[in-house]
Amino acid sequence: MKLVIFDMDGVLVDSEPIYHHFHPYYFETQLGITLSQLELDSVTGVAPREIFGRFKTIYPDLLPEPAVVYVEREYDLLMEKFASLDPLPLVNGISDVLKRLDEENIPMVLSSSNQRRMIELCLDRSGFRPYFQNILSGEDVPRSKPDPEIFLRQAAFYGVKPEECLVIEDSTNGCRAAKAAGMACLGYVNPNSGNQDLSLADWRIDSWNENTISQLLTILKRADLQTAL
Repeated sequence: MKLVIFDMDGVLVDSEPIYHHFHPYYFETQLGITLSQLELDSVTGVAPREIFGRFKTIYPDLLPEPAVVYVEREYDLLMEKFASLDPLPLVNGISDVLKRLDEENIPMVLSSSNQRRMIELCLDRSGFRPYFQNILSGEDVPRSKPDPEIFLRQAAFYGVKPEECLVIEDSTNGCRAAKAAGMACLGYVNPNSGNQDLSLADWRIDSWNENTISQLLTILKRADLQTAL
């Protein structure tokens, strides 16, 4: 049995442009810190607590409180923002991908570095919740991507070997985590996710259409994912 592990931001929900605008807005207007584009790109796919943990070490005088305080303050505002989006921006073609995998009875799970409350909101608003049989958030593991635990726990949940899993990611950190887990990785090249290095991915695509979905299904039906890609 093969298992497909999806990231959420930039793979299901085209949310990175929102974060890329919101993070610098929040840091500058609420904390007095101007973030560079390099700093923003470096935290794509990283759990919120680690984002603020990193910046606390860089700007200790401007971030004197525990990281969790800033995480919750920013997320209260982000939740309001995402709840107001109409419609929620989804990655083009991803609905067709989920539907086809479901029709083929290929199990799908979700491993996102985001907070669980944001994951729940996005899954409910997108209608994608029924497709995912297990969900892990950045709060469920002690270390964020590129640490592989958030992927390895999905394999353990399903009782499958890491080499029987295919991770779909759009970020440098996500691809590193997938390969560190010993899993095959499909890199989704999303221009809205910033300057991400997906060179570790076994296979890269920049759009979902009938052809790329068929290629994905062909790969998943082969005996060995590692040699199929």
